[in-house]
Amino acid sequence: MTAVTPRIATFSVFLVNGAMMGTWVAHIPWLQDHLGISKATLGLCLLCMAAGALVSMPLTGHILDGRSSASVTRVTTLIFCLMLPLPLLATTPTMLAATLFVFGASGGAMDVSMNAHGVAVERELHRPIMSSLHGGWSVGGFVFAGLVAISAAAGVDPRLESLVVGVALWLAAWWITRRLGSASAQSKAGGGLALPSRPVMLIGGLCFLVMMTEGGIADWSGIYLRHDAGASAAAAATAFTGFSLGMAAARLSGDVLNERLGAGRLLRGGMTLVAVALGGVLLIGEVVPAVIGFALCGLGIANAVPLLFSAAGRVEPPGPSLAAAFTVGYTGFIVGPPVIGLLADRFGLPETLSLLVLAALAVAALGGRATATAEVPKAVGAAAVGPSSLAP
Repeated sequence: MTAVTPRIATFSVFLVNGAMMGTWVAHIPWLQDHLGISKATLGLCLLCMAAGALVSMPLTGHILDGRSSASVTRVTTLIFCLMLPLPLLATTPTMLAATLFVFGASGGAMDVSMNAHGVAVERELHRPIMSSLHGGWSVGGFVFAGLVAISAAAGVDPRLESLVVGVALWLAAWWITRRLGSASAQSKAGGGLALPSRPVMLIGGLCFLVMMTEGGIADWSGIYLRHDAGASAAAAATAFTGFSLGMAAARLSGDVLNERLGAGRLLRGGMTLVAVALGGVLLIGEVVPAVIGFALCGLGIANAVPLLFSAAGRVEPPGPSLAAAFTVGYTGFIVGPPVIGLLADRFGLPETLSLLVLAALAVAALGGRATATAEVPKAVGAAAVGPSSLAP
């Protein structure tokens, strides 16, 4: 039997995280209907999830500056898997807000630690792997969001389904996180908390826009299909499924595209596709074109986060730089959706989602500059870690 390498183990951790998020976001339309809450109330609850992550992410980044990223990833992964059923057990908006705070805190810690470990493994292998690692996340999101759609069509109680999935993922995580290897993003100097440099601020700002767009599509695409395009509950769950399918297809081939096209061109072209596809979804307003459009959005946005995170991991000192980029980027991922909910109640969901088209265009315009801020030194050589323009 082939041994599980650190790269495969890290890929599997990303898959587990994607499975967690795929299960959660596919259940959001059901949860809104179950509690009978408005978009604005749901948005405020999601804001509590953001608050939890905002507390845990900087703390996790500081911990990573002094501890092995493998050990931190193991602990945070096992904790997060226990959280999956909690939001669906809420019976009031207040209870939902409280559980989402805990859910967000544990998820934010896992996000930071697994990405830091992914960059460490990439450095150790001397070639780009971040796109394929994030491909694992997309595969997990696609497969498990699909399971939610199948379960909904079969009439399975979402609370029971999430409990079974959570237990299965915890058992898988307990086994796989023991094989993450010795690579670590730990800073040699142990510098602790520090203000980010200009390159990191640019990378972090683009991460914010990219992940705000990704989070907005992930959390609100199903509700858009359900309440604006007139889809059934089962069909609404396919929105995130199509989005994740597009992301998985692009990310699994992203490392090869990175080597052939360069990070700047790949980032600019992908985000332009997002703007065109999402604009088409909102203009047409029909179920089938919308599912196709969300899949194209997944194709376009898939490699933006891995490219930007990889760039941040090459800015010295790596530990604080990664923590800063993660925190700012994931702030967009978790703050964007609740803000969309608040604006949607006032202006309408299609009109609010059109703001994400502008965000995608902004990233397309500035992506080349960001990827050029962390060029591979000539002494290392482009062949060691990919193109010199390699920039999630």
